Amino acid sequence: MSGSSVITPTGDRPEAFKLCRKWLHQQTIKPEQWIIVDDGVVPLDLGALYPNEIYVRREPKPNDPKHTLVINIDEGLKHITGDKIFFWEDDEYYAPTYLEAMLSKLNDYDVVGIGCAKYYHLVTGGYVELGNMEHASLAQTAFNFHVLPLIKKCVLMGMERDWLDCNIWKQIKKSKKTDSPVTSLIFKDDKNELFVGMKGLPGRLGIGIGHKIASYKKQDDENRSILKAWNPNDYQTYLDLLVGVV
Repeated sequence: MSGSSVITPTGDRPEAFKLCRKWLHQQTIKPEQWIIVDDGVVPLDLGALYPNEIYVRREPKPNDPKHTLVINIDEGLKHITGDKIFFWEDDEYYAPTYLEAMLSKLNDYDVVGIGCAKYYHLVTGGYVELGNMEHASLAQTAFNFHVLPLIKKCVLMGMERDWLDCNIWKQIKKSKKTDSPVTSLIFKDDKNELFVGMKGLPGRLGIGIGHKIASYKKQDDENRSILKAWNPNDYQTYLDLLVGVV
């Protein structure tokens, strides 16, 4: 087993997914495998798959929970072949060097994540930078294959009591007190060059706080200065999306 596997749970977000695909395929280091798990009411129309893409269609079921993230991730984990695994969410911005930067750190740690997460609500221009350095959001978390049992344990826990990413990082913390501690690193994206949590995109709503307009206490100016500072290379793509150009 070698190389990297990327897992993207998605559904009924065609515009966002089109950008998600663009960000994945412009990475400076390409993953050997990209597992796309789709449970949308309307299946994704991907056309011809890239050589590294695996499309997994999970038909929606009447007894599905309101939010199917953990179900889709559980399905995606069944298909991984890489020894370094990434969660790659469909409505986030990943800069071209994201995988390269995370892979370099996974050589020294079992689990890696980015702290002080930045979220930007595209429609309203609201933005926030959190102070989280004890855990990383799922979209900014990657791990080595031998940590898979811990990840699967958290997936089976579901999200009735807490978010999946919080459960993962809690289990990592608990492991420090055992004979098999999981080494981990949370680092800041100080140069604003790796990741932005982009919210307010068209399609099915998520349930995280970033999807709620009330979560944003700061407002970007009419020139979208914050968006440009956080995403200097690809901000125009999002401004185009606002006017229906993707």
